Amino acid sequence: MDDIDRATASSRITPNGNARRLFISPVIARRATLCLSLLMCALALAYLLLKITQLSALPAGYDFRFIWVAGDMWHGGINPYGPTFLAHGEANIEVGHVPVLWPYPPTWWIFAAPLGALDLNTASVVWNIFGLVIVIATCGMLTSAFTTAFPRRAQMIDEFTGGQVFFPLFSVVFFLLAILEATAILFSVGQTTLIAGLGIAVMLWSRVGGRLFFEAVGLTLVLLKPQIGAPFVVLYLLFDAHSRKVVLMAVLLSALLTVPSLLVAPSTILDFFRNLAAYDGFTIANLPQSMTGLRLIIWEVTDRDIGSSVATIITLVIIVVLCHGSTRLTRACDANKHTWQVFGLACAAIVALAPLHIYDFVLLAAPLTLLFRGRIVSTLFAGLGAMLIWRSENLVDIWAFHVDGVEIFPSSRLATIGALLFLIAVVDTVLQLNRQKASASNQSSRA
Repeated sequence: MDDIDRATASSRITPNGNARRLFISPVIARRATLCLSLLMCALALAYLLLKITQLSALPAGYDFRFIWVAGDMWHGGINPYGPTFLAHGEANIEVGHVPVLWPYPPTWWIFAAPLGALDLNTASVVWNIFGLVIVIATCGMLTSAFTTAFPRRAQMIDEFTGGQVFFPLFSVVFFLLAILEATAILFSVGQTTLIAGLGIAVMLWSRVGGRLFFEAVGLTLVLLKPQIGAPFVVLYLLFDAHSRKVVLMAVLLSALLTVPSLLVAPSTILDFFRNLAAYDGFTIANLPQSMTGLRLIIWEVTDRDIGSSVATIITLVIIVVLCHGSTRLTRACDANKHTWQVFGLACAAIVALAPLHIYDFVLLAAPLTLLFRGRIVSTLFAGLGAMLIWRSENLVDIWAFHVDGVEIFPSSRLATIGALLFLIAVVDTVLQLNRQKASASNQSSRA
């Protein structure tokens, strides 16, 4: 039991050993909590629905057009990794940006092909509604995984709220994720990171609940964004036999999802890697000053661009050092707590260090949930980071704290600083869980 748990428990015990009554009755606490939770959920849902409604009257998002053109080509039996991608887009997109090449893995067929059967604007609305469902599902699974892994903290919430645990915690996570600027940008441009975030939540929920197949499904979803999935694959390969079995199942599921695209073009996998190599720096959005993490930091310090591939490899090494081996920070003796340590630390490190864009910061959903187990110091650093992250594009307009001439995501510098502060908060929480382990071990040895 850490200092927070001990202080909370002792505050409810009187000197004669009887339970201390709360300052308000449980009935009032329950009703107040329910009303506040409903209000947060209603505000979050209303905001996202309003966003989707507004976007439905606008042309399809910049990034969603990549998915739709690829899906339209797959739907017509054409290889989207080939040289006709641009021409196909020009022939079928009447207004706005026309994507030049398709850089996503062939496993995207399962999402892109059905969307390609619709017209562009209808498909965009469907994609955004799907995104709303993903946000709700992600928050629900993270909340369930947290209450399973941390029963003492769940009990504290239960006592404080008059007998409610899941809904109050879910409403806070849902509200914070909904008002996160990265979420709004994702819906606006039609990006794909929400699916990777869902995959991480499915992995966490499945691992603490012993659901092997669904854990593999979650990893398969994360691998749809290879720069995010790669660290989890490496960590899983290093951990134990169960984790390696999950990787094997995810590889098989990914191979199965690749089959339809291979039937269209047997050279699909080679074509994908060729396009991926060509895409680094292909647009101004992929220049270092428009990205976050180590690529931006190194560019700021040395005026040299190491590229996304090198930055991803360096991030991967750092994550492995943090989460595995003799120098690892993740040392909780309880398997479920250790799982949260690994996922929270890995996600926070990916957001802070990997070459990402502002909209990828929705991956902070898992570390954000873990911080409910943190202490005051963690909350302080997370709060400072959140001040820079949650509305970074608005702040940069006020502070003008950005690289001159940056047209896309000028707040990347500000958001990177915020992500580093968030990483410090997660590291402190992980170390706090380790101190709890050491305290428990000392008490056992004395007994």
